[in-house]
Amino acid sequence: MIDSTITILEKRNKRPAWTRALDIVLRTAHVTVTSIAIGGAVYGIPFHQLLSWFRLAAATGCALIASEVYHWPHWPYQGRGVMGLIHIGLLVIIYMRPDVLVPVLIMVLVFGMVGSHMPKKLRYWSFIHGRVLAP
Repeated sequence: MIDSTITILEKRNKRPAWTRALDIVLRTAHVTVTSIAIGGAVYGIPFHQLLSWFRLAAATGCALIASEVYHWPHWPYQGRGVMGLIHIGLLVIIYMRPDVLVPVLIMVLVFGMVGSHMPKKLRYWSFIHGRVLAP
């Protein structure tokens, strides 16, 4: 039986199941390869040996961003998008100062986790609209 309280608009905006499954796969892959890359850096593995893991982390991260923007075009200027862009921007420091690789990677990890787990009011806050925009 169909719940009569669900509006037609809510049904139309419901995310297709395949995009949710893809998002879970991408997030799992991103966390996995990032963990390997950061763990290797912490244990002093030379950067050139970790480069493929960092590239996979970048690729899965870009795929996650594409998924987010596809699902909700307001993502880049919402709290979660801004945190994601800071998360990415911090990586530039590594190329300028490779001697601070581990502390910067920890900062990147923190911004990624905080951005993903902030309260809904902060995650969906639109800096352009000045209010919460949630899908």
